[in-house]
Amino acid sequence: MPDAARVTRVHVAVDAHNLARDDRGIGRYARAVLSRARHDDRFRWTYVVRDLFPRRAPVARALGIDAGDVRVARQVPADADVVWFPWNGTFLRASAPSVATIHDAAPFAFPAADPRKRATEQNPFRTTAATARRILVQSHFTAGEVEQRLGVAPERIAVTPLAADPAFAPGPLDALPLEVRGVRYVLHVGAHDERKNSAVLIDGFGRAFGDDAEVALVFTRRPPALPPRARVVEAADDATLVALYRAAALVAVPSTYEGFGLPLLEAMACGTATLAARAGALPEVGGEAAAWVGDARDADAWASALRSLLTGDARRADLAARGLARAATFSWERCTQQTLAVLEATAAAAR
Repeated sequence: MPDAARVTRVHVAVDAHNLARDDRGIGRYARAVLSRARHDDRFRWTYVVRDLFPRRAPVARALGIDAGDVRVARQVPADADVVWFPWNGTFLRASAPSVATIHDAAPFAFPAADPRKRATEQNPFRTTAATARRILVQSHFTAGEVEQRLGVAPERIAVTPLAADPAFAPGPLDALPLEVRGVRYVLHVGAHDERKNSAVLIDGFGRAFGDDAEVALVFTRRPPALPPRARVVEAADDATLVALYRAAALVAVPSTYEGFGLPLLEAMACGTATLAARAGALPEVGGEAAAWVGDARDADAWASALRSLLTGDARRADLAARGLARAATFSWERCTQQTLAVLEATAAAAR
């Protein structure tokens, strides 16, 4: 007689095409949730990788499990109860109901000038809005964006905040790259597209410190123009990134638009003081634990805040302590359970 628990498990097909390759926050999110979800006996998983010859090994490595425990496929299996798309869009055909994660609505807030590029960027979101039974977002800010820009009814949206991985915590600096050892620096983590607003941070930093060689501005990715006393230190792995956070005098997050703001949370989890733009979802993440610039595009405001914080050791220490406490309120386990609850309910409603 078959095991009843196995018969009744929810079969989730997940779009895993980017699982092993995506080094952004989206990839970190998908791996964090899936690596925890596999322990829940209510579910079984098929990872759809879209390759001509699907391989289990890359998926298994991304999730930290044995390849023998991974089921991969090129298409959504016919017996799937629900399909989950973690990648800002719906990309696979399936008869099963779908749940999709939308991380932000940036292609609509910052539409490309070229019509073809704009359509390429926006169409996956429109497809998701039209077809997904439920949409997961990571902040109330993004929930509002999805509702207003994509016309999605609020009852179809579920907020599932992210968390910092356990590695992001106070600790030693063993992995700190040599080029920043002994350097006092402000750290910016991530890309440099328009909404990241790094050009205004660079301007404000220059106004604050001029030719002062005692403070550096460090980026993990090269900006379009590298200013004096700035340097690029690529974080090739989590150990390096964690060390960069830990050793920074301050982490700056100048974005004018964020669907969540994982670097802000990771910096706080590492016990480092943070300065951020009061924009997008960042206030939901930082609360009273970050210092804020009210007008993200005001270089003078950034200069004033940077000067104040880098000459105020007590204020930075207070922010660091508040940040640790704040970061501890976010949980990957809770995010995972919230996600699984939506997947289970969507599958049940379709039966």
